[in-house]
Amino acid sequence: MLASVWRQGARSLVCPETPRLDGQLALVTGGSEGIGLGTSRGLLQRGARVIMASRSAAKGGRACAQLRGELGADEPVSFLPLDLSDLSRVREAARALQTQLGGQHLEVLICNAGFWPRRYQVSPQGHELAFATNVLGHFLLLRHLVGRHLAGDARVVIVTGDIYILASDCTPEYRYRTPFGGMLAYCRSKLGNLWLARELQRRHPELRVRVAHPGVVATSLAGERKGLADAFSRLTMLDPVRGAQTTLYCVTQPDLPEGVYLHNVRGIMKLSDDDPASDARRAAQLWDQCEALCHHHLPD
Repeated sequence: MLASVWRQGARSLVCPETPRLDGQLALVTGGSEGIGLGTSRGLLQRGARVIMASRSAAKGGRACAQLRGELGADEPVSFLPLDLSDLSRVREAARALQTQLGGQHLEVLICNAGFWPRRYQVSPQGHELAFATNVLGHFLLLRHLVGRHLAGDARVVIVTGDIYILASDCTPEYRYRTPFGGMLAYCRSKLGNLWLARELQRRHPELRVRVAHPGVVATSLAGERKGLADAFSRLTMLDPVRGAQTTLYCVTQPDLPEGVYLHNVRGIMKLSDDDPASDARRAAQLWDQCEALCHHHLPD
């Protein structure tokens, strides 16, 4: 993991400008800032129509205006309110999206949004907040998109982080008291993202699922950096535009196998049998647990 950070700016993937995505419809969670904004920009530059989904309507509006200002006033970018931490709000967003699409379906779905807690918090349904946002909210969104026939044979990219290797489990009841515990909650959720991707591809082979590690990217995810920490981050971390390249590569490049895990520096990952992400049984268990936790919020 640490070896991947060393000189990652010189070694990180850069997505080719082709194939283009002209006219294709893409949804990006967390698409209004950080890596998500860089991804939204890259999709628009390749001709896609983009729906940016995030919790803050103010940030979403500013992001749409920013991209139209940079790329052209007529750029096909819009905003969808989506609070992944609240299952009721996820269901509402899925209904609103179905109305917005008007019979169309998505060709690209990027599960990018992520939350790194600083203190222990729970969702409105009582689940640890990193799990609720990064895992359970995306699970329910996926279930609605498939159940409402909005996904078709979409390319689905789930963004993880190689920091998942510090975790061995992903559950909703994990408790902690310190910022280090919050970091571990994030690690656990990133392992959960890999398990969800694995099980999604198994259960829905019509989808083309890929997992992306974008690199260590200078965003607001891990909090504000000052002094030496800020200087170190600028030397070692990618900016969000570079951080979006692995996700864009997963979307556009046709030679990647389904279910692949693509690392920004190490390329296609061949996971060992003892890697926690390789555990097919635990992946299936997590899917079933998410199904049970979302029971009252699933599509009709």
